Amino acid sequence: MNRFQADNLFRIPKMMCASCVAALTSALHALDGVAHVEANLMARTVRVVSRHYESALLRTLREAGFPAEPVLQPLG
Repeated sequence: MNRFQADNLFRIPKMMCASCVAALTSALHALDGVAHVEANLMARTVRVVSRHYESALLRTLREAGFPAEPVLQPLG
């Protein structure tokens, strides 16, 4: 676990509805209870601010049934 929070953006093709958002949010909160999760259903993306490394977040999403891809964000 990283002691600093990082802003991560993931594309989740299988995220189709509010139930999907609730399920993946629950899985991420089980990993990091203070994580901030913000989903965009139209773009099928989720922004996660967490103390955990990207790899742990990706693994948690995959295990919850939502394989994700990191989205590169511009610096600055």
